[in-house]
Order: sequence, then C-alpha cells, then structure tokens
Amino acid sequence: MDAWIYTPDRALAGELSRELAELGFRPRQVDANGSLLPHGDDGHGARRPDLVVVAAGAQDPSPGELVERLRDHEDLGEVPLVVAVDPEHLSSALALGEQELAVRPFAAGELAARVSRARRDVNGAAAGDIVRAGSLELDLATYQVAIAGEPVSFTYMEYELLKFLITHPGRVFAREALLSAVWGYDYYGGERTVDVHVRRVRAKLGQEHAARIKTVRSVGYRFVR
Repeated sequence: MDAWIYTPDRALAGELSRELAELGFRPRQVDANGSLLPHGDDGHGARRPDLVVVAAGAQDPSPGELVERLRDHEDLGEVPLVVAVDPEHLSSALALGEQELAVRPFAAGELAARVSRARRDVNGAAAGDIVRAGSLELDLATYQVAIAGEPVSFTYMEYELLKFLITHPGRVFAREALLSAVWGYDYYGGERTVDVHVRRVRAKLGQEHAARIKTVRSVGYRFVR
C-alpha cells in the first residue's frame, strides 16, 4: 500500500514515514509547494496512493489550502485523507470540516486509528484490515477481536498490545520496547505494566490462543502465528 506525505518538513516526513511503515504502508514524501503528484509523475498512468497524509509542523503554513487542492484533484479527491498537525494548527484544521485529524505528538495508536477510520470512511473495511491467527481475528478497521466468529471484549491498551504482537509475529520484544511501542515514550509506568496486560490478554484469548504469546525468559515476549 502506498502513502503520500505532503509536508515541506523532512524531519516530520521521516517521523511519519516510520509510523506509516509500521502500519504496512510504503511512504513517499511529496513537495507540497509544487504539483500534487510526486516528482517524475506526469499524471498519466501514475499509481494512485492508498492514503494521503497532510502534515504541518509548528513552522509550516496552515494545511487548509493544500487540503482543498487535494479534495478538488480528479485523481486524489477520493483517496483516504488524514491531517496531522501540531497544536498550533489545530484550530485552522478543525475549520476544514470533517477530517481525520491527528495532533502531534501522537498518543499510542492514534495515527493507526485515524488511518483506519479514514480508509473505512472511503473504502469500507478492506480484506487487508483483518489479521488472523487460526480462529483468532483482529479487525484493524473497527478495533474488534473475535475467536471462532465470537466477539471478545478487550480494553484499548489490551487491544493495542495484542495488535502490535500479532502484526510482528516471531519477533522477540523486550518489555521496555513494548512500553515504548504500545504505551508511548511518555508513559511513566513500569515494565510490570506489560506483564499485567499480557496476563489479561492471555486470559481473554483462552486456552486455544493464549500460548501464542510466548514468554522469552529474561527478555520479553513474542507472538507465534
């Protein structure tokens, strides 16, 4: 899946590229001051992206005019759109109307939720939004979990932990790494938080799937598909 990032700020584009790559996108920065198409694309036969992100940092101009240009573009007007802004641009972004709006710095899972909602609003829930491990299913568009077709209730952080593990199967993550990836760098809770949430997730997964979350002694956890 291709994601185009419209921002003049390379550092901001790099930050968003890393986040979008974690979500399975191939990110590409676009010069927001020139053509709406990436350099080298003349608009004839250019591959339309699966997602557009308009990003404005503290020193950048308001994204309003760019959003309007994207809305009016014959090839990009129907592409799912997320506006990512610093707090300085929040009021002007709200004036754009109904947009998926993410305010930096992002809370854990915020960008993923905004991207999923933007794609669902335009495309509906796509097949690629479902992650499966046996009879266990995670719907990334609706934040729902089901086992053998039966819904299972998870809290937001339990879901985020399970989603992170199931979308990175086989890799071992230290507790500190999971705290940073799932709870965010600004979270001040201890590593015991991870153990408590893993225990709760295993309990809800039941006997059939609890063992998919393996404990790696003295290191952390990994998920086995």
